[in-house]
Amino acid sequence: MSKISQYLNEHLLGDTTTSTAVRRILSTDSSMLAMMPDVVVYPRVTNDIRKVLRFTYQLAQKGHAISVVSRGAGTDQTGAAIGQGIVLNTTAHMNTILEFDGKQRLIRVQPGANFGAVNTALKLQGCFIPAYPDSAEYSTIGGAVANNASGRLSGQHGAIDESVSELEVVLANGDVIQTARVSKKILSKKKGLQTLEGEIYRAVDNLITDNQALIDDQLNTSVIDNSGYAALRKVKQKNGSFDLTPLFIGSQGTLGVISEMIMKAEFFNTHDSFVAALLPDAHSFIDFIDELRAVAPDILEIYDAMLAKQAHVHGKRYQLMSKAAEQSVELTTGGVVLCGFRDFSERVRKKKIKKVAKLVQKHGGISQEAFTPEALAEVSALRGLPHAAVYSDEKNNVVPSLFRGVYIPHGRFEECLQSLRLLEKTSGVTLPFSGYATDGVYNFWPQFTLRSAAEKQKLLKLYDTFTNVIYDHGGSIVAEAGEGRLKMPFIQKHTDPNVSKMYADLRAIFDPYGTLNHGVKQPTELRSVVAHLRPGYEGVDEAGYSSPS
Repeated sequence: MSKISQYLNEHLLGDTTTSTAVRRILSTDSSMLAMMPDVVVYPRVTNDIRKVLRFTYQLAQKGHAISVVSRGAGTDQTGAAIGQGIVLNTTAHMNTILEFDGKQRLIRVQPGANFGAVNTALKLQGCFIPAYPDSAEYSTIGGAVANNASGRLSGQHGAIDESVSELEVVLANGDVIQTARVSKKILSKKKGLQTLEGEIYRAVDNLITDNQALIDDQLNTSVIDNSGYAALRKVKQKNGSFDLTPLFIGSQGTLGVISEMIMKAEFFNTHDSFVAALLPDAHSFIDFIDELRAVAPDILEIYDAMLAKQAHVHGKRYQLMSKAAEQSVELTTGGVVLCGFRDFSERVRKKKIKKVAKLVQKHGGISQEAFTPEALAEVSALRGLPHAAVYSDEKNNVVPSLFRGVYIPHGRFEECLQSLRLLEKTSGVTLPFSGYATDGVYNFWPQFTLRSAAEKQKLLKLYDTFTNVIYDHGGSIVAEAGEGRLKMPFIQKHTDPNVSKMYADLRAIFDPYGTLNHGVKQPTELRSVVAHLRPGYEGVDEAGYSSPS
């Protein structure tokens, strides 16, 4: 056991280990990368996290910087949950729902709590947190907050930042702070503190003042983009009130370690109504989606024809497809749409479903309505299309998570797809897609073998061009989580240098010695990322198999 591990064991209530087996397990997350930690800590209480960070901060002051990575279930697809140094894993002990205020619908919870379990508990009270990611059944709520996760209901409810009320955060030096929106008067008191917290309030306020024009010009946009610290625009309001909470949401543990959260829940409606539709060609598919937005569905999931055809080849049969075949409607270049309404009124839901069915008929498609639990289960099975398409055989192909969580503006969606179809022809790699058309966040499912260095180079070259296409059409590649390590080399080319400097200055305020998740959300060369590509990466993604709604 190392001296560091022994020291921590002597001072923590939680568990510390340097076991090679444990460190190997935690050397990977759901990304393509691998980094072996030196020490793994399972904190039991916030004070354990505080002691670890105070210890590494003091070492860094003496010139011995050790990175601290906060980790939940390891479902992060960008390499943000791995790193050398110390990994803090909260899933073992800090996984409790501490209290629930039914009147205000507020839940206080620890970061290691399973997201699906939290929503299950809330649903017993008639509530839920709507911005759950697809991985909710086996990921943590702390990880979702650290990534500002979103999901199928985010088009109506926003990302998880809309559900976060207050945070307890351990700063880089081990100090513990509570974040919430404070008045101009309270801000003045905070800025007078002779602590790291006081320095943060003073420095962040000055940073915003000095860069207000840049923030207004570059960060106040409608583009869904979790890269960097774009939430800086939400910190200070015109009335002078101030809230550090938005900065920690989506920061992937680079500004502090979240040890508790107070979340705002929404009322949960158990009465869903769905309609599934098959649109035969690309033109009718796009037009139908555009017109469907006017009906304001709560859920609008789309799957292109390539995914549906691949799933069919692998033997997957869906009632909607069988119905289309019976009526001689052939799926060529269009796709499948899953549209859901969660209004409390059954009459309203049926009225909206009727409108959707008329739109399907107008565009020459086939629809399947679902009101009963049995019918809902049948149409909900369509969510398995991507996985039936790319994971059903034994070709040993890899489907990299790099291409997930892409934002494309509604008005440029068709134009962007045309450019991506050209990219398919030049690269020889198909780019089937699925996504949430309510907020414009999509996943692409290309397949690679990745058995050779040449194949890995092909992947990275394709992703570089893919990224250029997305940004050229006003989109972003970091729309449902953070950029971590993996996407950073591709993002920095599209980031204003002044914005990059502002982000670096902000990070230095919170983490002056670089001890918090070093290498994540920081400019880096591609070769540095390539050096950590794991040879045995298989690209398996379980996310599509969970469905808490």
